[in-house]
This record gives sequence, structure tokens and C-alpha cells, in this order.
Amino acid sequence: MRGTVGPLWVAWLAAAVPAAGGCSLFDQVGGGALSFDLTPAPFGISTTDSRWWQPPPTGVPQVVCRGPAALVADCCQLSPIIDPVVDCQEYPLSCDDHDRCALAFDYDDTNEIDLRNVPALQDERHWVLAQATIDPLEIRVSKADAGIDPLPLRAVGLYVAPRGVVSAHAAGAMFLASIPWQSDDSQVTLAAEAQVALSTYLTDFNTPFDLILSGQVVEESGPVPTGELTIKLKGRVQASY
Repeated sequence: MRGTVGPLWVAWLAAAVPAAGGCSLFDQVGGGALSFDLTPAPFGISTTDSRWWQPPPTGVPQVVCRGPAALVADCCQLSPIIDPVVDCQEYPLSCDDHDRCALAFDYDDTNEIDLRNVPALQDERHWVLAQATIDPLEIRVSKADAGIDPLPLRAVGLYVAPRGVVSAHAAGAMFLASIPWQSDDSQVTLAAEAQVALSTYLTDFNTPFDLILSGQVVEESGPVPTGELTIKLKGRVQASY
């Protein structure tokens, strides 16, 4: 940050921040680097969790809903002759990209990240991080499937959001990366725009934020899926101040 701060901002900062032990906040900006691990708690996706929508009692209708073989144009307006009528307020049916009626929903799991607990930062609360980037994320997936393998997940993504935001589709949530969930171990490098989005939260390390893992579930007709995934993310932050 040194060399990019205007004189008016310097004057405001010097006046606004009281001295601590003879040093102002501005005195401690610039000239150093550090690194630390960003290790959130494991994320979980489970068919036994209340966030996993259960299929209708009669199962997901086996109906083609698009194309020349379509029997219906709306999976929520099924004819009783084709299949029992399904209450779409309770069971969110839609036409999926396989042209079949499916139970589709997002499954979100959230971890709060509080950098004040990082040992490298605990004694340096008066620092201002000028920038922060994260090395490629290490992904470890463990599976405990009792039935259908794999689970009917079309995509899994990682998002960053202000503290208290628990949905990847809520205001303030920003996409970071797609997570490869079908392999046991892998790495993901954040794109430049994702690094910028995450850096906004990393540099303000006195303010906790949330990481959200969001899975897109699309369950077609057939056996009811059962099982769970545990996804662990590990990354090292490179920062300067």
C-alpha cells in the first residue's frame, strides 16, 4: 500500500486512529509479508440431512418433458393418467437437461472463517493487509455411500460471502471455483476474479466471513439415492502488509 496512499487519506488516518504503544495504525502499514493456512471445517452433503429434499412418496415421475417424445410440457402439471399429481410446492420438479422430469434443488453447507484465530495474525490486530492471495486449494473428498454412487450431483461450487449468508444464491455471495467432487484428491487454482473476491475478505482479517459449498442436485426417476460426501479444503494464504 505504500506509495499509493494520498495525503488527505494519510491525514485522516493519522487523526482517526489513536496511537497504540507509540505507533499508529499507519505506522504499521507496509514493508512485510507473511503466510498462513486457511483451513475451514469440513463441508458435508448427506441424503439424511434436512437440507436434502426427499422425493415424492410415489417417486420422481418417469416422464419425458421436452422434445418430440415429450408427454408433458410442465412437470408440475402432470396428467393423472400419466403419473400421480405431484405438489410442486413441496417437491420442486422441473425438466432437466436430459429432457426428463427431475427433483432439482441446491444443497448448501457453510463454514465461518475467522482469521482472528490464525496464530500468525492474533498478535497483529493493528496491521492492515495490503493484499492477500491463496495458493491452489487442496481438495480431499471422502465418501460414505450406502446406495447410489455417485450421488445425483450435477455440479459443486465454492462461494465466499459476508458472515451470516448461508446460500450461494443470496445477495453478496460470490463464486470462487468449481469443486471436483468425484475424485478423492485434487487441486483447484482460483481464477483472477475469484482471487480478487476472496482477497476482499482476507485483507480485512478482523471481520469473519463465510465460505459456502453449494451442490446442484438433480434426481431423476429410479432408486432413491442414499449416501454422503465430506469435502475438506486446504489452502495457504500469501499476504503482504
